[in-house]
Amino acid sequence: MSNVSKTYYYISTFRTATHRKKLMAVGATDDNTIIERFHGKIPDREEYQKLKNHLLKSGDTLIIYDLEALGGKRSAKNELEYYKAHNIHVKIVDIPTTAIDYLDNPEISNMILDTIISTLDYVIDHEIERTHKRQTQGVDRIRDKPAWRDYGRPQVQLPSNYREVMERWTRGEITAAAAMGLTGLSRTTFYRLAHQYKNGGIGV
Repeated sequence: MSNVSKTYYYISTFRTATHRKKLMAVGATDDNTIIERFHGKIPDREEYQKLKNHLLKSGDTLIIYDLEALGGKRSAKNELEYYKAHNIHVKIVDIPTTAIDYLDNPEISNMILDTIISTLDYVIDHEIERTHKRQTQGVDRIRDKPAWRDYGRPQVQLPSNYREVMERWTRGEITAAAAMGLTGLSRTTFYRLAHQYKNGGIGV
């Protein structure tokens, strides 16, 4: 007997009640909705990792309210690429064109997903370029001032394994607690840097 495809709804936001109401309007129920548990300001996304790695199978559909449910822009791009490669359809309520039926229109559905991924690529590159431009302008303004000698000293010295650990964490291979242990960063510093890292603000 062939496997029957399933649909799951996922919520990871401080506006849980609002987003749950919007997802219920398109079919979400208590039985098929995964709601993230929060630990501090940023969730460890434990429920999401269970959904991604154990529940979702090829042919299934994941429905979210917006791309923020998949993390920052960089994380969302990586997640969408993963789901495309694993034949898991993603519908985003806040992007109505993604609601096209995947089984009836697989080529159009994939084209829409490719467009979203390409757009995220552009936005990430644009933000990095804009950040570098602002940094360059800041350097030019203080180059001839006494503060120049102190410019560029980071408030936190990033450990040499930071990029490797963060990539493992964003892929869900290790927990946030494990990442903190490997990098030696405090919880507050870890999440502050993680927010910048996910949005392209840290180049390591």
